[in-house]
Amino acid sequence: MPAAKVLIVDDAPLNRKLAELVLRKEGFEVQTASGAEEALARLDGFHPDLILMDLRMPGMGGVELARCIKQDPGCGDVVVVALTASAAPEDRASALAAGCAGYLIKPLDTQTLGSTLRGYLERTAASRSGGPAVLPGWLPLSDPELEGLRRRFLEEGIHECRRLLESAGAGFDASRAGALLHRWAGAAGSLEYAAIAESARALEKLLEQPQPDLRKFREGVTELFYAFSDAPEASPGPVPESVVEALNGKRIALVGFPEEEAERLCAAMERVGARPMRFHSADPPDCGPVRDCSLVMVRGDGETMRSPWLSPQSPAPPDQPLVLAGRREVIMAVDAAVQARAREFLIDGWQPEEALLRCSFALSRAVRTAAAAAAPAAAAPARRAGPPIVLVVDDDPVIRSVVRGALETYGMDCQVAGGGPEALAMIAAAAPDAAVLDVNMPGMDGYLVLAAIREKGLSFPVILLTARRHENDLTRGFTLGADDYMVKPFNSVELVARLKRFLKR
Repeated sequence: MPAAKVLIVDDAPLNRKLAELVLRKEGFEVQTASGAEEALARLDGFHPDLILMDLRMPGMGGVELARCIKQDPGCGDVVVVALTASAAPEDRASALAAGCAGYLIKPLDTQTLGSTLRGYLERTAASRSGGPAVLPGWLPLSDPELEGLRRRFLEEGIHECRRLLESAGAGFDASRAGALLHRWAGAAGSLEYAAIAESARALEKLLEQPQPDLRKFREGVTELFYAFSDAPEASPGPVPESVVEALNGKRIALVGFPEEEAERLCAAMERVGARPMRFHSADPPDCGPVRDCSLVMVRGDGETMRSPWLSPQSPAPPDQPLVLAGRREVIMAVDAAVQARAREFLIDGWQPEEALLRCSFALSRAVRTAAAAAAPAAAAPARRAGPPIVLVVDDDPVIRSVVRGALETYGMDCQVAGGGPEALAMIAAAAPDAAVLDVNMPGMDGYLVLAAIREKGLSFPVILLTARRHENDLTRGFTLGADDYMVKPFNSVELVARLKRFLKR
Protein backbone atom coordinates (compact mmCIF):
# COMPACT_ATOMS: atom_id res chain seq x y z
CA MET A 1 0.00 0.00 0.00
CA PRO A 2 1.20 3.59 -0.52
CA ALA A 3 3.15 5.17 2.32
CA ALA A 4 1.09 7.29 4.70
CA LYS A 5 1.82 11.02 4.40
CA VAL A 6 2.71 13.10 7.44
CA LEU A 7 3.21 16.86 7.75
CA ILE A 8 5.32 17.93 10.75
CA VAL A 9 4.76 21.52 11.92
CA ASP A 10 7.21 22.84 14.53
CA ASP A 11 9.23 26.05 14.79
CA ALA A 12 12.17 24.18 16.40
CA PRO A 13 14.49 22.84 13.63
CA LEU A 14 15.88 20.04 15.76
CA ASN A 15 12.43 18.79 16.83
CA ARG A 16 11.35 18.77 13.17
CA LYS A 17 14.45 16.86 12.13
CA LEU A 18 14.12 14.26 14.88
CA ALA A 19 10.46 13.55 14.12
CA GLU A 20 11.19 13.50 10.38
CA LEU A 21 14.00 10.95 10.75
CA VAL A 22 11.91 8.67 12.95
CA LEU A 23 8.92 8.68 10.60
CA ARG A 24 10.94 8.37 7.39
CA LYS A 25 12.65 5.33 8.89
CA GLU A 26 9.23 3.78 9.35
CA GLY A 27 8.36 4.27 5.70
CA PHE A 28 6.16 7.37 5.98
CA GLU A 29 6.29 10.10 3.35
CA VAL A 30 7.18 13.22 5.35
CA GLN A 31 7.18 16.95 4.74
CA THR A 32 7.89 19.65 7.31
CA ALA A 33 6.89 23.24 7.99
CA SER A 34 8.42 25.74 10.42
CA GLY A 35 5.13 27.45 11.28
CA ALA A 36 1.38 27.51 10.77
CA GLU A 37 1.48 29.86 7.78
CA GLU A 38 3.99 27.64 5.96
CA ALA A 39 1.91 24.58 6.82
CA LEU A 40 -1.23 26.09 5.27
CA ALA A 41 0.76 26.93 2.14
CA ARG A 42 2.05 23.33 1.95
CA LEU A 43 -1.50 21.99 2.01
CA ASP A 44 -2.10 23.46 -1.47
CA GLY A 45 0.11 20.79 -3.03
CA PHE A 46 0.52 18.15 -0.32
CA HIS A 47 -2.48 16.36 1.18
CA PRO A 48 -1.22 14.58 4.33
CA ASP A 49 -2.96 11.73 6.09
CA LEU A 50 -1.80 13.14 9.43
CA ILE A 51 -0.46 16.46 10.72
CA LEU A 52 1.79 16.42 13.79
CA MET A 53 2.01 19.97 15.08
CA ASP A 54 3.47 21.87 17.99
CA LEU A 55 0.91 23.92 19.88
CA ARG A 56 3.26 26.68 20.95
CA MET A 57 4.58 28.51 17.87
CA PRO A 58 5.16 32.21 17.12
CA GLY A 59 2.40 33.85 15.13
CA MET A 60 -0.51 31.49 14.57
CA GLY A 61 -0.43 28.79 17.24
CA GLY A 62 -1.27 25.14 16.89
CA VAL A 63 -4.82 25.41 18.23
CA GLU A 64 -5.73 28.07 15.67
CA LEU A 65 -4.04 26.05 12.93
CA ALA A 66 -6.07 22.97 13.88
CA ARG A 67 -9.29 24.99 13.62
CA CYS A 68 -8.31 26.31 10.17
CA ILE A 69 -7.55 22.80 8.94
CA LYS A 70 -10.77 21.31 10.26
CA GLN A 71 -12.85 24.15 8.78
CA ASP A 72 -11.38 23.49 5.32
CA PRO A 73 -13.70 21.04 3.46
CA GLY A 74 -10.71 19.66 1.56
CA CYS A 75 -8.90 18.69 4.76
CA GLY A 76 -11.75 17.11 6.67
CA ASP A 77 -10.15 13.66 6.47
CA VAL A 78 -6.76 14.78 7.82
CA VAL A 79 -5.88 13.46 11.28
CA VAL A 80 -4.39 16.23 13.45
CA VAL A 81 -2.23 15.35 16.47
CA ALA A 82 -1.00 18.04 18.87
CA LEU A 83 2.52 17.99 20.29
CA THR A 84 3.57 20.14 23.25
CA ALA A 85 5.76 20.26 26.32
CA SER A 86 2.79 21.42 28.41
CA ALA A 87 0.68 18.88 30.31
CA ALA A 88 -1.87 21.47 31.49
CA PRO A 89 -5.47 20.13 31.29
CA GLU A 90 -6.70 23.37 29.72
CA ASP A 91 -4.19 23.02 26.85
CA ARG A 92 -5.35 19.47 26.19
CA ALA A 93 -8.98 20.58 26.24
CA SER A 94 -8.27 23.43 23.78
CA ALA A 95 -6.47 21.10 21.37
CA LEU A 96 -9.21 18.47 21.41
CA ALA A 97 -11.92 21.11 21.06
CA ALA A 98 -10.12 22.47 17.97
CA GLY A 99 -10.39 19.06 16.30
CA CYS A 100 -7.15 17.31 17.28
CA ALA A 101 -7.47 13.53 17.41
CA GLY A 102 -4.63 13.20 19.90
CA TYR A 103 -2.37 15.09 22.28
CA LEU A 104 1.27 14.06 22.77
CA ILE A 105 3.52 15.40 25.52
CA LYS A 106 7.16 16.19 24.79
CA PRO A 107 9.80 14.88 24.96
CA LEU A 108 9.37 12.75 21.86
CA ASP A 109 9.80 9.05 22.49
CA THR A 110 11.54 7.86 19.33
CA GLN A 111 10.66 4.25 20.14
CA THR A 112 6.89 4.83 20.32
CA LEU A 113 6.20 7.91 18.15
CA GLY A 114 5.69 5.91 14.97
CA SER A 115 3.45 3.29 16.58
CA THR A 116 1.42 6.01 18.29
CA LEU A 117 0.75 7.90 15.06
CA ARG A 118 0.12 4.60 13.30
CA GLY A 119 -2.54 3.89 15.92
CA TYR A 120 -4.35 7.17 15.18
CA LEU A 121 -4.28 6.47 11.44
CA GLU A 122 -5.40 2.85 11.81
CA ARG A 123 -8.30 3.80 14.07
CA THR A 124 -9.37 6.51 11.65
CA ALA A 125 -9.06 4.21 8.61
CA ALA A 126 -10.90 1.41 10.39
CA SER A 127 -13.75 3.72 11.41
CA ARG A 128 -14.18 4.86 7.81
CA SER A 129 -13.93 1.46 6.15
CA GLY A 130 -15.28 -0.79 8.86
CA GLY A 131 -12.11 -2.91 8.81
CA PRO A 132 -8.52 -2.90 10.03
CA ALA A 133 -5.72 -0.92 8.39
CA VAL A 134 -2.03 -1.84 8.27
CA LEU A 135 0.82 0.67 8.07
CA PRO A 136 4.63 0.30 7.82
CA GLY A 137 6.51 -1.30 10.72
CA TRP A 138 9.24 0.07 13.00
CA LEU A 139 12.78 0.73 11.80
CA PRO A 140 15.06 2.29 14.45
CA LEU A 141 17.24 5.35 14.02
CA SER A 142 20.89 4.57 13.41
CA ASP A 143 23.65 5.57 15.83
CA PRO A 144 25.18 8.12 13.39
CA GLU A 145 21.80 9.84 12.96
CA LEU A 146 21.17 10.12 16.69
CA GLU A 147 24.74 11.25 17.29
CA GLY A 148 24.30 13.93 14.65
CA LEU A 149 21.12 15.26 16.24
CA ARG A 150 22.70 15.27 19.69
CA ARG A 151 25.76 17.15 18.47
CA ARG A 152 23.59 19.70 16.70
CA PHE A 153 21.44 20.19 19.80
CA LEU A 154 24.46 20.70 22.06
CA GLU A 155 26.11 23.15 19.65
CA GLU A 156 22.93 25.23 19.58
CA GLY A 157 22.62 25.07 23.37
CA ILE A 158 26.17 26.29 24.03
CA HIS A 159 25.75 29.13 21.52
CA GLU A 160 22.32 30.24 22.77
CA CYS A 161 23.27 30.03 26.46
CA ARG A 162 25.97 32.61 25.80
CA ARG A 163 23.39 34.83 24.11
CA LEU A 164 20.99 34.46 27.04
CA LEU A 165 23.69 35.45 29.53
CA GLU A 166 24.59 38.50 27.45
CA SER A 167 20.95 39.60 27.14
CA ALA A 168 19.79 38.97 30.74
CA GLY A 169 19.76 42.60 31.74
CA ALA A 170 17.97 45.76 30.67
CA GLY A 171 15.55 45.07 27.83
CA PHE A 172 15.56 41.32 28.49
CA ASP A 173 13.07 39.49 26.24
CA ALA A 174 11.54 36.93 28.62
CA SER A 175 9.06 35.60 26.05
CA ARG A 176 11.81 34.75 23.55
CA ALA A 177 13.92 33.13 26.26
CA GLY A 178 10.90 31.16 27.50
CA ALA A 179 10.15 29.86 24.00
CA LEU A 180 13.77 28.73 23.61
CA LEU A 181 13.74 26.94 26.97
CA HIS A 182 10.42 25.32 26.08
CA ARG A 183 12.00 23.87 22.90
CA TRP A 184 15.05 22.68 24.81
CA ALA A 185 12.93 20.92 27.44
CA GLY A 186 11.21 18.85 24.76
CA ALA A 187 14.26 18.15 22.61
CA ALA A 188 16.57 17.31 25.53
CA GLY A 189 14.21 14.65 26.83
CA SER A 190 13.88 13.10 23.37
CA LEU A 191 17.67 12.97 23.01
CA GLU A 192 18.12 11.47 26.49
CA TYR A 193 19.60 14.53 28.21
CA ALA A 194 17.46 14.39 31.35
CA ALA A 195 19.50 16.95 33.31
CA ILE A 196 19.26 19.53 30.51
CA ALA A 197 15.51 18.93 30.17
CA GLU A 198 14.96 19.38 33.92
CA SER A 199 17.04 22.57 34.07
CA ALA A 200 15.30 24.05 31.03
CA ARG A 201 11.84 23.39 32.54
CA ALA A 202 12.88 24.98 35.85
CA LEU A 203 14.12 28.12 34.07
CA GLU A 204 10.97 28.26 31.93
CA LYS A 205 8.84 28.22 35.10
CA LEU A 206 11.04 30.94 36.60
CA LEU A 207 10.33 33.20 33.61
CA GLU A 208 6.58 32.62 33.95
CA GLN A 209 6.60 34.59 37.21
CA PRO A 210 5.34 38.22 37.00
CA GLN A 211 8.76 39.61 38.03
CA PRO A 212 11.37 36.88 37.37
CA ASP A 213 14.59 37.10 39.36
CA LEU A 214 17.21 37.70 36.67
CA ARG A 215 20.05 36.90 39.06
CA LYS A 216 18.66 33.41 39.61
CA PHE A 217 17.99 33.17 35.89
CA ARG A 218 21.63 33.95 35.04
CA GLU A 219 22.81 31.40 37.61
CA GLY A 220 20.48 28.80 36.09
CA VAL A 221 21.61 29.56 32.54
CA THR A 222 25.25 29.24 33.65
CA GLU A 223 24.51 25.78 35.06
CA LEU A 224 22.66 24.91 31.87
CA PHE A 225 25.65 26.06 29.81
CA TYR A 226 27.92 23.66 31.69
CA ALA A 227 25.37 20.86 31.24
CA PHE A 228 25.49 21.41 27.47
CA SER A 229 29.29 21.71 27.47
CA ASP A 230 29.95 18.65 29.64
CA ALA A 231 28.00 16.24 27.45
CA PRO A 232 30.45 13.86 25.69
CA GLU A 233 29.17 14.71 22.20
CA ALA A 234 29.74 18.45 22.79
CA SER A 235 33.47 18.23 22.27
CA PRO A 236 34.36 18.53 18.59
CA GLY A 237 36.51 15.69 17.30
CA PRO A 238 40.05 16.33 16.14
CA VAL A 239 40.34 17.51 12.55
CA PRO A 240 42.95 15.58 10.54
CA GLU A 241 46.01 17.66 9.67
CA SER A 242 45.49 17.01 5.96
CA VAL A 243 42.06 18.66 6.16
CA VAL A 244 43.48 21.68 7.99
CA GLU A 245 46.21 22.06 5.36
CA ALA A 246 43.68 21.83 2.52
CA LEU A 247 41.33 24.50 3.93
CA ASN A 248 43.59 26.89 5.83
CA GLY A 249 43.41 30.36 4.28
CA LYS A 250 40.87 29.34 1.62
CA ARG A 251 37.88 31.54 0.86
CA ILE A 252 34.71 29.44 0.73
CA ALA A 253 31.39 30.78 -0.58
CA LEU A 254 28.24 29.64 1.25
CA VAL A 255 25.09 30.18 -0.80
CA GLY A 256 21.47 29.86 0.28
CA PHE A 257 22.07 28.50 3.79
CA PRO A 258 19.58 29.38 6.55
CA GLU A 259 20.98 31.25 9.53
CA GLU A 260 21.46 28.26 11.83
CA GLU A 261 23.26 26.10 9.26
CA ALA A 262 25.39 29.00 8.08
CA GLU A 263 26.56 29.70 11.62
CA ARG A 264 27.52 26.04 12.13
CA LEU A 265 29.46 25.98 8.87
CA CYS A 266 31.23 29.26 9.55
CA ALA A 267 32.27 28.13 13.04
CA ALA A 268 33.66 24.86 11.67
CA MET A 269 35.55 26.53 8.83
CA GLU A 270 37.00 29.27 10.98
CA ARG A 271 38.23 26.55 13.33
CA VAL A 272 40.65 25.31 10.61
CA GLY A 273 41.60 28.76 9.35
CA ALA A 274 39.25 28.87 6.35
CA ARG A 275 37.49 32.13 5.43
CA PRO A 276 33.76 31.51 4.82
CA MET A 277 31.80 34.16 2.92
CA ARG A 278 27.99 34.13 2.83
CA PHE A 279 26.00 34.90 -0.32
CA HIS A 280 22.30 35.07 -1.15
CA SER A 281 20.76 33.05 -3.96
CA ALA A 282 19.99 36.33 -5.73
CA ASP A 283 23.68 37.25 -5.91
CA PRO A 284 25.34 36.61 -9.31
CA PRO A 285 27.55 33.47 -9.35
CA ASP A 286 30.20 35.24 -11.44
CA CYS A 287 30.62 38.37 -9.30
CA GLY A 288 34.12 39.30 -8.17
CA PRO A 289 33.89 38.14 -4.52
CA VAL A 290 32.64 34.72 -5.61
CA ARG A 291 35.37 34.34 -8.23
CA ASP A 292 37.92 34.99 -5.48
CA CYS A 293 36.66 31.93 -3.57
CA SER A 294 38.47 28.60 -3.80
CA LEU A 295 35.24 26.63 -3.44
CA VAL A 296 31.48 27.27 -3.61
CA MET A 297 28.99 25.39 -1.44
CA VAL A 298 25.35 25.80 -2.50
CA ARG A 299 22.37 24.61 -0.50
CA GLY A 300 19.84 23.12 -2.91
CA ASP A 301 16.55 24.33 -1.53
CA GLY A 302 13.87 26.92 -2.17
CA GLU A 303 15.12 29.90 -4.15
CA THR A 304 18.51 28.41 -5.01
CA MET A 305 16.84 25.65 -7.06
CA ARG A 306 15.48 28.35 -9.37
CA SER A 307 18.58 30.53 -9.32
CA PRO A 308 21.57 30.70 -11.72
CA TRP A 309 23.68 28.97 -9.05
CA LEU A 310 22.07 25.60 -9.88
CA SER A 311 21.33 26.22 -13.54
CA PRO A 312 23.08 24.18 -16.28
CA GLN A 313 23.82 27.57 -17.92
CA SER A 314 25.39 28.98 -14.77
CA PRO A 315 27.93 31.77 -15.47
CA ALA A 316 30.12 30.46 -12.62
CA PRO A 317 33.73 29.64 -13.58
CA PRO A 318 33.69 26.02 -14.85
CA ASP A 319 36.84 25.06 -12.97
CA GLN A 320 35.60 26.38 -9.59
CA PRO A 321 34.86 23.40 -7.28
CA LEU A 322 31.18 23.07 -6.35
CA VAL A 323 29.73 21.26 -3.33
CA LEU A 324 25.97 20.58 -3.28
CA ALA A 325 24.35 20.55 0.16
CA GLY A 326 20.83 19.87 1.35
CA ARG A 327 18.22 17.15 1.65
CA ARG A 328 18.94 14.00 -0.32
CA GLU A 329 15.76 14.13 -2.41
CA VAL A 330 16.37 17.79 -3.27
CA ILE A 331 19.96 17.19 -4.37
CA MET A 332 18.84 14.24 -6.49
CA ALA A 333 16.35 16.58 -8.19
CA VAL A 334 19.08 19.05 -9.23
CA ASP A 335 19.76 19.08 -12.97
CA ALA A 336 22.02 16.19 -14.02
CA ALA A 337 24.56 18.54 -15.59
CA VAL A 338 24.91 20.44 -12.29
CA GLN A 339 25.20 17.17 -10.35
CA ALA A 340 27.99 16.11 -12.70
CA ARG A 341 29.79 19.42 -12.13
CA ALA A 342 29.66 19.02 -8.33
CA ARG A 343 32.84 17.72 -6.72
CA GLU A 344 31.06 16.63 -3.55
CA PHE A 345 27.66 16.22 -1.88
CA LEU A 346 26.84 17.14 1.72
CA ILE A 347 23.57 15.49 2.75
CA ASP A 348 21.40 16.81 5.61
CA GLY A 349 22.32 15.34 8.98
CA TRP A 350 25.97 16.32 8.46
CA GLN A 351 28.31 17.21 11.26
CA PRO A 352 30.86 20.07 11.08
CA GLU A 353 33.76 17.63 10.72
CA GLU A 354 32.08 15.98 7.74
CA ALA A 355 31.52 19.36 6.10
CA LEU A 356 35.25 20.06 6.45
CA LEU A 357 36.11 16.65 5.02
CA ARG A 358 33.83 17.08 2.01
CA CYS A 359 35.25 20.53 1.28
CA SER A 360 38.84 19.30 1.52
CA PHE A 361 38.07 16.35 -0.75
CA ALA A 362 36.42 18.66 -3.30
CA LEU A 363 39.50 20.89 -3.35
CA SER A 364 41.80 17.88 -3.69
CA ARG A 365 39.82 16.58 -6.66
CA ALA A 366 40.01 20.00 -8.29
CA VAL A 367 43.81 19.98 -7.90
CA ARG A 368 44.07 16.49 -9.42
CA THR A 369 41.81 17.48 -12.32
CA ALA A 370 43.89 20.58 -13.04
CA ALA A 371 47.11 18.53 -12.92
CA ALA A 372 45.67 15.96 -15.31
CA ALA A 373 44.60 18.68 -17.72
CA ALA A 374 48.09 20.19 -17.70
CA ALA A 375 49.83 16.84 -18.26
CA PRO A 376 50.65 15.63 -21.78
CA ALA A 377 47.69 13.95 -23.42
CA ALA A 378 47.69 10.17 -23.11
CA ALA A 379 45.80 7.66 -25.17
CA ALA A 380 42.43 7.04 -23.54
CA PRO A 381 41.80 3.39 -22.66
CA ALA A 382 39.27 1.67 -24.86
CA ARG A 383 35.85 1.60 -23.27
CA ARG A 384 34.10 -1.72 -22.91
CA ALA A 385 30.75 -2.02 -24.65
CA GLY A 386 27.68 -2.45 -22.48
CA PRO A 387 26.73 -1.24 -19.02
CA PRO A 388 29.43 -0.38 -16.47
CA ILE A 389 30.45 -3.20 -14.11
CA VAL A 390 30.34 -2.32 -10.41
CA LEU A 391 31.72 -4.70 -7.80
CA VAL A 392 30.02 -4.55 -4.38
CA VAL A 393 32.01 -6.09 -1.51
CA ASP A 394 30.22 -6.57 1.83
CA ASP A 395 29.98 -9.49 4.27
CA ASP A 396 26.28 -8.70 4.88
CA PRO A 397 24.12 -10.52 2.30
CA VAL A 398 21.19 -8.15 2.88
CA ILE A 399 23.28 -5.11 1.95
CA ARG A 400 24.66 -6.92 -1.10
CA SER A 401 21.14 -7.73 -2.24
CA VAL A 402 19.77 -4.21 -1.69
CA VAL A 403 22.68 -2.51 -3.46
CA ARG A 404 22.62 -4.97 -6.33
CA GLY A 405 18.92 -4.35 -6.92
CA ALA A 406 19.41 -0.58 -6.91
CA LEU A 407 22.39 -0.59 -9.28
CA GLU A 408 20.75 -2.97 -11.74
CA THR A 409 17.61 -0.82 -11.72
CA TYR A 410 19.78 2.08 -12.93
CA GLY A 411 21.38 0.06 -15.74
CA MET A 412 24.58 -1.09 -14.08
CA ASP A 413 26.02 -4.61 -14.13
CA CYS A 414 26.48 -5.38 -10.43
CA GLN A 415 28.72 -8.18 -9.21
CA VAL A 416 28.98 -9.02 -5.51
CA ALA A 417 31.57 -10.51 -3.20
CA GLY A 418 31.32 -11.46 0.47
CA GLY A 419 34.93 -10.77 1.43
CA GLY A 420 38.31 -9.39 0.46
CA PRO A 421 39.99 -12.43 -1.15
CA GLU A 422 36.92 -13.18 -3.24
CA ALA A 423 36.78 -9.52 -4.32
CA LEU A 424 40.40 -9.47 -5.48
CA ALA A 425 39.86 -12.63 -7.51
CA MET A 426 36.78 -11.12 -9.18
CA ILE A 427 38.69 -7.90 -9.92
CA ALA A 428 41.42 -9.89 -11.67
CA ALA A 429 38.83 -11.75 -13.73
CA ALA A 430 36.27 -9.05 -14.53
CA ALA A 431 38.15 -5.69 -14.35
CA PRO A 432 35.22 -3.68 -12.94
CA ASP A 433 34.61 -0.03 -13.73
CA ALA A 434 34.04 0.82 -10.04
CA ALA A 435 33.90 -0.84 -6.63
CA VAL A 436 31.91 -0.31 -3.44
CA LEU A 437 33.82 -1.65 -0.39
CA ASP A 438 32.57 -2.22 3.12
CA VAL A 439 35.27 -1.11 5.55
CA ASN A 440 34.34 -3.41 8.45
CA MET A 441 34.71 -6.97 7.14
CA PRO A 442 36.23 -9.88 9.06
CA GLY A 443 39.67 -10.95 8.00
CA MET A 444 40.68 -8.79 5.05
CA ASP A 445 38.85 -5.50 5.65
CA GLY A 446 38.01 -2.80 3.12
CA TYR A 447 41.21 -0.86 3.75
CA LEU A 448 43.35 -3.90 2.90
CA VAL A 449 41.30 -4.56 -0.24
CA LEU A 450 41.69 -0.93 -1.28
CA ALA A 451 45.43 -0.99 -0.64
CA ALA A 452 45.76 -4.16 -2.74
CA ILE A 453 43.79 -2.58 -5.59
CA ARG A 454 46.02 0.49 -5.69
CA GLU A 455 49.22 -1.55 -5.32
CA LYS A 456 48.26 -3.35 -8.54
CA GLY A 457 48.09 0.02 -10.30
CA LEU A 458 44.31 -0.16 -10.81
CA SER A 459 42.74 3.29 -10.86
CA PHE A 460 39.00 2.60 -11.09
CA PRO A 461 36.90 4.59 -8.57
CA VAL A 462 36.31 3.07 -5.14
CA ILE A 463 33.58 4.11 -2.69
CA LEU A 464 33.93 3.06 0.94
CA LEU A 465 30.97 2.06 3.12
CA THR A 466 31.54 2.66 6.82
CA ALA A 467 29.34 2.21 9.88
CA ARG A 468 30.77 5.25 11.67
CA ARG A 469 31.81 8.72 10.61
CA HIS A 470 35.30 8.88 12.16
CA GLU A 471 37.40 11.53 10.48
CA ASN A 472 40.76 9.83 10.96
CA ASP A 473 39.43 6.54 9.58
CA LEU A 474 38.02 8.33 6.54
CA THR A 475 41.28 10.19 6.01
CA ARG A 476 43.07 6.84 6.09
CA GLY A 477 40.78 5.61 3.34
CA PHE A 478 41.48 8.61 1.13
CA THR A 479 45.21 8.30 1.78
CA LEU A 480 45.01 4.74 0.47
CA GLY A 481 43.26 5.96 -2.67
CA ALA A 482 39.50 5.95 -2.01
CA ASP A 483 37.41 8.26 -4.18
CA ASP A 484 34.39 8.68 -1.90
CA TYR A 485 32.65 7.29 1.17
CA MET A 486 29.13 6.80 2.54
CA VAL A 487 28.02 6.16 6.11
CA LYS A 488 25.64 3.31 6.91
CA PRO A 489 22.69 3.24 6.81
CA PHE A 490 23.01 4.75 3.34
CA ASN A 491 20.52 5.60 0.61
CA SER A 492 20.80 3.50 -2.56
CA VAL A 493 19.75 6.37 -4.83
CA GLU A 494 22.51 8.56 -3.41
CA LEU A 495 25.01 5.73 -3.96
CA VAL A 496 23.92 5.51 -7.60
CA ALA A 497 24.36 9.28 -8.00
CA ARG A 498 27.88 9.15 -6.56
CA LEU A 499 28.81 6.24 -8.83
CA LYS A 500 27.44 7.98 -11.92
CA ARG A 501 29.53 11.02 -11.10
CA PHE A 502 32.65 8.88 -11.37
CA LEU A 503 31.60 6.63 -14.23
CA LYS A 504 30.24 9.44 -16.45
CA ARG A 505 28.56 7.07 -18.86
